[in-house]
Amino acid sequence: MKNVWYFGWLIIFLLTSCISASSQATPPPTATPSGEIATATPIVLPITTPTASPTAPPTVVAAATIPAPVYLIENHQVMRLEPDGQRLTQITYEPQPVRDMSVAANGTLVYLTGSDLVALDGNGRRVIFSEQSITNPRISPDGQRIVYHLANPAPGLINGRTDAPAGVYLSQITGGRPGLVIADDPVPETPDMENPAWRYIPVAWSPTGDRLLLYAVIQPEIGIPGGEAVIIGPDGQIVRAFSCCEEELWSVDGRDLAVAGGGPGPDIRFGLYLINADDGSETALFSADETTIPLVRAPQRLADGFVYAFVEMVPTTVYSWEYPFRPFMSRISDNGQITPLRPEPLTEPIVILWDAQARGALIRFATTDPLIWLPTDPTLPPQPTIATGLALTWVPDADLVARDCASFSPLSPQTDAARRYDPAVADIQARLEILGFDPGPADGLFDPTTARAVRTFRAAAGLPEGETIDCAAWQELFRRSMTP
Repeated sequence: MKNVWYFGWLIIFLLTSCISASSQATPPPTATPSGEIATATPIVLPITTPTASPTAPPTVVAAATIPAPVYLIENHQVMRLEPDGQRLTQITYEPQPVRDMSVAANGTLVYLTGSDLVALDGNGRRVIFSEQSITNPRISPDGQRIVYHLANPAPGLINGRTDAPAGVYLSQITGGRPGLVIADDPVPETPDMENPAWRYIPVAWSPTGDRLLLYAVIQPEIGIPGGEAVIIGPDGQIVRAFSCCEEELWSVDGRDLAVAGGGPGPDIRFGLYLINADDGSETALFSADETTIPLVRAPQRLADGFVYAFVEMVPTTVYSWEYPFRPFMSRISDNGQITPLRPEPLTEPIVILWDAQARGALIRFATTDPLIWLPTDPTLPPQPTIATGLALTWVPDADLVARDCASFSPLSPQTDAARRYDPAVADIQARLEILGFDPGPADGLFDPTTARAVRTFRAAAGLPEGETIDCAAWQELFRRSMTP
């Protein structure tokens, strides 16, 4: 840790700042108790074109295709934006809002809804873990491990312990008890800046899955930006480095992290820095000096070896924390040379997803609602989409449906006496409904009406006669319901 450097900046910040940022956690939606009927049915979304027109990039004169589909959370469900940017396909059908998600390279989706951590793929919709205080789920590239933060673990969560600490935990995709990855430090009554207490937040697995990136923030949070990037490597080796204040992004090859000082806003430092993933050493590509404040957003090293980011070099004479950020889409070499890729300055980008092959970025600007595909080739125009969501991630090439059925649990009609709400049943009811089969209300009850719809669907799909959703029926239903 670079405590001397950090606290010097901190003192300057406290002496000169009247601005503080505060964060307030949103309580998770109330979960539906087991055996009770949900208060809401799965959400089936109509697809409409936003009425607002983008104003940040130049006027669009032709279409520029997005390289691949994108997953995002929109209207509280996971959706897939197709490459033409004009079609949204619903992927989840949850009665409670989806509030975070992650996707593995093999296609498996994990997401939070209510107090449940859910996995979705060709092995079905299944709850991996349930806990009220779960946040920030991140699935490994191989789709086998999921990390997340628990703020208030239930007694007995870890091997019968009654004092399970808050911290980052790991579950296997097959379920079982979670394991503690790293515990949060106990929260002191007052901040101790010389011996900070840390809370750890999962950010991302490395592209190869052998390292895990966490963000550490000082407890109790006092509205001062800054923290540490924490990399947990093979054999539990931990590397720590200073971080502030934009979210770090792994390079495409996993060798380093790009960290920006962000902007505008109350940042402790400004500029663009690379953190070596092996030892945590830091290289400044450029930083603030007496004449210039570099504002940087969403830097990432892409497949061609260059770092790409949104950059504006602001004279110190005009900079303030309320400065209207007008960055250029830029390519940066390892010697700090900045090459603007497009001629126009942009309004502030707040959500950015870079294409790994450096063909462009999918962006949500502060002044517009629709996501916009902005190519790095200046001869190609921006492309507005119909999507307005968050939590963007590329859809992997792997088939989400193709699985060995090892983890699938069949769904069969329930007798009157045993009929209980099951969110997996509500999911299949919603999918049957959009495909034109009539399962009755999506109430999570596998009653005779739903059984008839399943029987009709199986016949239409060329499957053996029956009223059960076995793995073959689920995979066919899942695939057809996601066909745009």
